[in-house]
Amino acid sequence: MGSDISLSKAVRANLLSLQNTAQMMDKTQSRLATGNKVNSALDNPSSFFTASALNSRAADMGNLLDSMASGIKVIEAASNGISAITKNVESMQSTLRQARQDKSFKTDNFEVTADSVIKVKGGQFGDESEIKLGVKTPGVAAAVGSAAAYNGLTLDTNGKAGVGARTIVDFGGTNTAANDVITVAGKDVTLTGTDVATAVTNINAALDGDLALKGKYKASVGTGTENAGKLVIESLDPKADAASVTFGTGITAATQSKQTIQFNPNLGGITANSKPIPTGATFEEFVAAFESQAKDGGYSVTSDADAKTVTLTNVAYGTTPVAITNVPPAVTGVQSVSTLAITTAAQTANATVTIGGKTLQLSAAAQGSTANTATEIRTLMEADDDLRGKFSVTQSGSTLTITSQALDGSNLATVTYGGVGNGIVATQANPTSGVAPVLGALTAEPGTAGLSKESVAADVDEVTITYGNDKADIKISGLVKAGSLATAEETAKFRSDTVKNINDQLKAAGLKGVEASFDASGKLELKATSAEAKTLAVSGAASNAIFGGESVSTGTASIDGYNSTNTVDKFVEEINRSHAGKLRASNDNGKLRIENLSTQELDVSFDKDGAGAGSPTSSKIDGNVVRANLSKQFNELRDQLDKLSDDSSFNGINLLRGDKLKITFNESGSSAIDIQAKDQDGNVRGINASNLSIASLTEEDLDTDAKIDAFLATLSNALTELRSQASTFGSNLSSVENRQSFTKNMINTLETGAANLTLADTNAEAANLLALQTRQQLSSSALSMASQQDQAVLQLLR
Repeated sequence: MGSDISLSKAVRANLLSLQNTAQMMDKTQSRLATGNKVNSALDNPSSFFTASALNSRAADMGNLLDSMASGIKVIEAASNGISAITKNVESMQSTLRQARQDKSFKTDNFEVTADSVIKVKGGQFGDESEIKLGVKTPGVAAAVGSAAAYNGLTLDTNGKAGVGARTIVDFGGTNTAANDVITVAGKDVTLTGTDVATAVTNINAALDGDLALKGKYKASVGTGTENAGKLVIESLDPKADAASVTFGTGITAATQSKQTIQFNPNLGGITANSKPIPTGATFEEFVAAFESQAKDGGYSVTSDADAKTVTLTNVAYGTTPVAITNVPPAVTGVQSVSTLAITTAAQTANATVTIGGKTLQLSAAAQGSTANTATEIRTLMEADDDLRGKFSVTQSGSTLTITSQALDGSNLATVTYGGVGNGIVATQANPTSGVAPVLGALTAEPGTAGLSKESVAADVDEVTITYGNDKADIKISGLVKAGSLATAEETAKFRSDTVKNINDQLKAAGLKGVEASFDASGKLELKATSAEAKTLAVSGAASNAIFGGESVSTGTASIDGYNSTNTVDKFVEEINRSHAGKLRASNDNGKLRIENLSTQELDVSFDKDGAGAGSPTSSKIDGNVVRANLSKQFNELRDQLDKLSDDSSFNGINLLRGDKLKITFNESGSSAIDIQAKDQDGNVRGINASNLSIASLTEEDLDTDAKIDAFLATLSNALTELRSQASTFGSNLSSVENRQSFTKNMINTLETGAANLTLADTNAEAANLLALQTRQQLSSSALSMASQQDQAVLQLLR
């Protein structure tokens, strides 16, 4: 219709101006109404999407603030719990200090004579103990001595033992040639002959000619069943290591042969060096069977659990391998294969095929052709983690070949495909089962003929010395007893060194009160340094050779005289000396006053004349009730400690029970903190009485100040742990609160940045609106004027 109306040029121009002004007024009014200059992507795509991203990140970080706030409360709850537990432990300390200060022990008085006998049981006494005045005796110190003069080790008959550490070289039937070189203790020795005796002469001459080595080592031809005909280089200092020996020019070092067997549970009838091996059904049993025969079979065993192989290494050097029989050759495994030929394509998008027990649903891509159906099945199999791990798939047109990944004949692909309802029609070739591999392949690594060596540590006589409740394992090395040609000076030095060596070992083991010495006849003696009622015993491997068997001696304590002359005061002195810490005695107006230093009742049997003519009188001395009650108070406080720990949770998380609090700090989750209660070694543990090593008390635990002090030390350590954990939680809280403040500032920054991109300047927009309204009025006036010009034509028609 509008195209049928003709407007003058002036009217049309004013009309367009008025329309543009109206559009700008609409936009300006929208900005004033919303406060945004960018309300959609049409206004400014860059600003709109940038602002949206900033606002989204700010919203994500705002969500994290809730998690941080909750986490702060969890930490505060744990901190409150530790504060309460700390006060609880301090109350427990106060209870123990109160017990330590309390001395309200119960007493009883007795009219004693010089012959009185007092028997006590209970209190701090386990068994009944007798108290009476003793007669001064010197006592006897426990002592044991060797059966004969002791000059050190006794050589065994096979010639392998010796005083010093030894390096033994076995020529193995291979003679050296003249000018071959062997290096002993860093000294090159040129051999002038081909036999062991010549090597001994050459080595001793070279060592004696070197001032640094002279007197340190001695070479000899070995004797006995094990070392006969071998080169033996011995350290003359029994504390020194064996001499280093290397083979130089012209000498071939012998190696040991090896045989490796692959485990097969079906192996049977195997022998190794003629020893039958009952291989068993598992690899572990397979290895154990070889190990049980290794010593007698003359080989050592190593195994590889991953590869399931056993390697037998000949003890003897040279080319002869371990003789193995009845190990079959290996057979390589064959994979299972199944062929699926698609003859009719899938007709629907929900067709299914089941392969290896896994059902696959085909998509619309499977329709149209048999090749498409085959491609869809292959694609789904390759995308499925389970099937991909079991099978490999190849495709030729509409035919799929499905091969097991295993080489042991397993994972045969049985395929069930949809019938007419699903649209697929296929034929499956008879699946070919794989063949499991036969294990047990034997690989041999021959040894090399030549010279071999071994180092043997210095032999020692080993005995165990026990004195009372203390024990020390002692090792003695030195001169040889039988057939020794030692000089008097050498013997004296051996005895001096041995005494120092034994006493040093006793001291290092914490066994006090025993010293070693030699008497005038050369016998080794171990003796207590004081007369005590303790048993000194010697046992161990060498006790029979040195001491004639296990030797035991029990000492008797000396009985000192009394400083007092009064009978009551003598009893006071006896009790306070012999039963200190258990009883305390005093003279109470001529009567013996006995104080029971225990929380437990003490039974007393008193025989005044000591002759037993009349029945002894029985009485009881009560225990310290105050300390007994304080032990119960301590246990109640301990019980509260665990309850405080259990109640220190917030929103289901309790750090004091060992729960872990994870607080995420950024929207990607890459920045976070894990908070958990840990001990000083970094091990996770809850805060409770058990983990703080605070045990429950019995009344007897408060019998002595020493026991109370031990519990106080435990509580002091617990307080240190609590304060350390509180400090850690405080540091964690500071980190979370700092991150919370940072996140709030970041949210403000992000939202401000977004606002800068989208918010309108209301002052400017208001001014724009006023200007547009003026322009609108002017445009309306101009349009009116243009219309009036067109109306002037009417005047001509009147």
